[in-house]
Amino acid sequence: MLAAPRSAHLWRFAAGVRLAVVLLVVWVLAAVSPARAQQDVFTVEGIRVDATATDANQAREVALANGSAEAFRRLVERIVPRDQVARVPTPRAADLQGMVFSLQIENERTSPTRYLATLKVNFRRDAIRALLQRSQVAFAETATRPVLVVPVYNSAGSVLLWDEPNPWRQSWGIVHERNSLSPMVLANGDLTDVGLISATQAANGDRSRLAALAARYGVEDVLVAQANLRFEIGSRIPSIDVVLRRFGPSGEGTTIEGYRGDPQEPVQALLARAVETIVGGIEERWKRDHLLVFGNEAVLSASVPLAGLSDWVGVRQRLDRAPEIKAVELAEISTSVAQVVLRYFGDPARLVTALAQRGIILAEANGFWTLSVRPGAPPP
Repeated sequence: MLAAPRSAHLWRFAAGVRLAVVLLVVWVLAAVSPARAQQDVFTVEGIRVDATATDANQAREVALANGSAEAFRRLVERIVPRDQVARVPTPRAADLQGMVFSLQIENERTSPTRYLATLKVNFRRDAIRALLQRSQVAFAETATRPVLVVPVYNSAGSVLLWDEPNPWRQSWGIVHERNSLSPMVLANGDLTDVGLISATQAANGDRSRLAALAARYGVEDVLVAQANLRFEIGSRIPSIDVVLRRFGPSGEGTTIEGYRGDPQEPVQALLARAVETIVGGIEERWKRDHLLVFGNEAVLSASVPLAGLSDWVGVRQRLDRAPEIKAVELAEISTSVAQVVLRYFGDPARLVTALAQRGIILAEANGFWTLSVRPGAPPP
């Protein structure tokens, strides 16, 4: 065999060096992205403020202080289980100001004595964590991927989805403004939705139709919530039987719940109460299943198959957003694989679930762990 020219060896060596340098730069850029991780969970939007004072500047100061306090309250309700919210101390105004990472003001309006605006408040994760840990309050930071809700209503022999009136679908409108780690999306019910799936197809769990509807809204998981209205003989007190069927990569399953109305309770009020209970229950169960366990730290080594630079960037950005991850250490990297050490809170089973919400597959085989981005996962 003829030996390759020395220049060819040098070229391959130089190319390898250049690639290693590029990989190192990508690692550094991904590692130092300031305050990007978890900013969605610690950001509270849509805070409307309205304050009056002796002058516009003073009114603005009062409004921003009140808005920050309201954002803090909503954040606590988002990440702390309901029965522990009362244990969270109310920070002083100066302390609260130090917890705010950034504040964005929209729709600002002023008069000589009045100030109105809508605020978007981004809190410092470390400051919020420190406060809750000092107070010995458990909390969660992992958010689920959005779930599309498809409300099917059976009443008097009719099966309704997009038709109006559908009081069951109307009741699910609360998910639009929900302050939750378990976000839900309610389909618009426009002509495109009508063409994608019918009430009967949704009730029958037509997977292809449900997948098409989910794709339209940029989500992967669908919750078909079917309510069957009935009236008790004689008393005519309304009751509803609710069948919740979940479809998608996060897991599939069916839950059946029943709700009985009060003697003087209108049907619409019963439906609204049922939705509030269902949504609240989903939120609370998720928080309790994903409470951070800071005293239980562990280490896991995993390999990351690489087909190109974008693979590593995608994995690293997703790891940065996982609250269970305390630190990511790069042990070694080549053109085809990276070896990382994850320092995390909790146990491997929780870590697998948390990373799945970020579009990462953490799998174990014969004692070896691998990390990869799930095919079709949305951008981080």
